[in-house]
Amino acid sequence: MPKSPENIPPGPVNERDAKASPQGRGRRAALIQALRELLREQPPEALTFAKICERADIPRASAYHFFPNMGALYLGLRLVHSELVAARLSQVDTSQFESWQDYVYFLAAEAIAIVREDPAMMRVVYGVRTEETMHVGKELDSKIASIALKQVMERFALPFWPDAARKVSIAVALIDSVFRFSFREQGTITDEIVREAGRAAVAYLRCYLPEYVDSRH
Repeated sequence: MPKSPENIPPGPVNERDAKASPQGRGRRAALIQALRELLREQPPEALTFAKICERADIPRASAYHFFPNMGALYLGLRLVHSELVAARLSQVDTSQFESWQDYVYFLAAEAIAIVREDPAMMRVVYGVRTEETMHVGKELDSKIASIALKQVMERFALPFWPDAARKVSIAVALIDSVFRFSFREQGTITDEIVREAGRAAVAYLRCYLPEYVDSRH
């Protein structure tokens, strides 16, 4: 029997999946979960479609119906990561922050928390680069930036700054770039690197925001 999925959304990724039976959606989730389990044990280059099907206990002929190749499987897991990060950030209690700088440092730590907790997520986010996963990465950065800007503006009385959304997006991209550098150099992301990522984003945003701003409550 296929393994039970772990935090894998059952939703469709295309029109064909939208028409799939509950059993079909369960198999799709089981395949993504099998990939996640194997990535905890092995690097991406060691995995094959056959290994994933074997772990999920699903015949390859059936698996191809949901994921035509490894790239599609990696995309499925990246979408899981994206949903987990967005959900985590959306639940933040902003009353704990004394300054916008505190929030940015927290944002860096929170954005990377899921991948630091799960080697599979670390490897799929920073060890797999395909056109599909890069597109998901850009969408996630945009989603994080939107959540961050909304939360900071609700917490602090920020002055008007033109093109604020784009500037916050650049700050988020800086954080992600520091993380990618660390993974490429060390194969991990340390506490020091998380602080460095926060510093990079704060230094950039200081070009547009005053050092001190009042809180709204």
